[in-house]
Amino acid sequence: MSDQRKSTTVLVVDDHPAIRSTMTDVLEAEGFIPDHAENGSDAIRKCIENDYDFVLLDMQMPDMNGVEVLRQLKAKNRYHSKFIVITAFSVQELEDQACEFGIYAFLRKPIKVEKIIEIIRDNRGISILLHLEDTHLRTGISHLLEDSGFLVTTTKNHDDALNQLRQINYNFVIYDSDSPGIEQDAIQRTIKTMNSDTHCVETNEDESPKQVSNRIKQLIEQAKKVAA
Repeated sequence: MSDQRKSTTVLVVDDHPAIRSTMTDVLEAEGFIPDHAENGSDAIRKCIENDYDFVLLDMQMPDMNGVEVLRQLKAKNRYHSKFIVITAFSVQELEDQACEFGIYAFLRKPIKVEKIIEIIRDNRGISILLHLEDTHLRTGISHLLEDSGFLVTTTKNHDDALNQLRQINYNFVIYDSDSPGIEQDAIQRTIKTMNSDTHCVETNEDESPKQVSNRIKQLIEQAKKVAA
C-alpha cells in the first residue's frame, strides 16, 4: 500500500446512517482515512476543523442541500477539498450551481462504489452486495471475495438489501436461491427500476463459498472478454 493511499483523507457526508457506514467501511478497506458527517452543518464544522483531500457530499439533506454547504465553505474560505457531489434526484438548477463551484465530480445514485474509488485513485474495484441469511455461507463468501480485493457489503435483512440497491450501483448482488420468490422478485425489480447494471447471482447451501467466489471471478473474466 502506497504512502499516498495511507494519507488520503475522505469525508463522507450523508444523512442516511447505512450509506455513511458502508462508504466509510469501503474507504477504510481500500486504505484511505475516512471520516463522516450526518448533515450539512456537521460537514461545514468538520471541514473548518480539518483539511480533507476529498469530500463525498450528498446533495439532498434535511438541514441544507449540498450547494448551501459549498456556498458556506466558500464564504468561510474553507473550500480546499475536492468535492464529489452525489444526488438521487435531478434538479438542474442545483446541479448547475454545484458545478459553478468547481466541484471535482458529479455522480447520480445509485452510485458505483468502484467509481468513487476510481475517482480518488486510478485503480478500479468490483463492488458486491452479499445478501444471505446463512451466517456461515455469508461469512465464508465474504472473506474469500475480500481477500481477492473485491469491495463487499453484507446484509441478511431483505429491506436493508433493497435499500443498498437503491443507493449504490453494485456490480453483483449475491442472494439465496431458496429465499421466497417475492423477495427475489423485489431485488430484480429494484435493480430494473434504478436502471442499474447490477448482475444477480443466485446461490444456496449446496454451493461452497469457494465455488461462489470462483463463479464471480469467471463472470468477471467473461465480461472482460466480451468488452475486449
